[in-house]
Amino acid sequence: MRSLGLASALVLFAACIPYPGELPDDGRGRSYSGVMEGVYPGLDAGAQENSSLHFKVKAYGQDTVLGVSAQAEAAYTRIMTDTGLNSFMPRGLYQIVVYGTQDEYRKKTGQPDWSGGVAVGNAIYTYSSARVDAVLSHEVTHLIWFEYMGRVNPDHRWVNEGLAVFQENKAVGSRGQGDLFSSVRGTMRSQTIPMDQMIRLVPATERAYEVSLWYAQAESMVRFMIERGGRIGFSQFLGALRYDKNLDQAVAEGFPGSWRTLEELERDWKRSLQ
Repeated sequence: MRSLGLASALVLFAACIPYPGELPDDGRGRSYSGVMEGVYPGLDAGAQENSSLHFKVKAYGQDTVLGVSAQAEAAYTRIMTDTGLNSFMPRGLYQIVVYGTQDEYRKKTGQPDWSGGVAVGNAIYTYSSARVDAVLSHEVTHLIWFEYMGRVNPDHRWVNEGLAVFQENKAVGSRGQGDLFSSVRGTMRSQTIPMDQMIRLVPATERAYEVSLWYAQAESMVRFMIERGGRIGFSQFLGALRYDKNLDQAVAEGFPGSWRTLEELERDWKRSLQ
């Protein structure tokens, strides 16, 4: 991946727009909740399915079905471990529809060419590829987040997206493919986005978020909270957000021995980059 200069990073940052709070949606601005199997056209004749502990997977071929089921369960376990939400019980099985090719996925969902998957309600739509485990790690995080939180709060968008790309990055790293955000780490060390703007502004699209300073910073801050503050603390932080505590209160409740406010957390995170 080519290096991203400061000028390019500033262009990406300038393209950020206010977050309207319309998640989760189908990628085309329509929001859904609850069981959403059937929002998009299903698979063609001959598809198979398998139900595991947390997922119902539909795909072409038993090997693909079982492989995706195993990858989804591994992602679920990793997410629950990192967030400390092991006691949280989803209401039902999450649905995963795996189209056979990118072309089938694009035609049936209307997603852009760069999209690898989309979460709608309690379902994920994706397609068979070498990146499916990374896509699942990202999208399963969103499914768990929205069911656990029970609503959308735009102030929490950076935490939600940061956690999703953190999980995706771990899946990519486990395959020995490095760091999604390697091209912007240097820029982030020298030019962080002020916290009020992290909360208020987001990129206009997830396209090429590997070169987005906003996503890189969100991922880095979430990773810092989990690794420095601890998984139990992160779980308490999420629980406070769930019960309508503001970000300062959530930081204080989640990490009482480390930070009292979001500003203190941000200050220590910046120091960790040096």
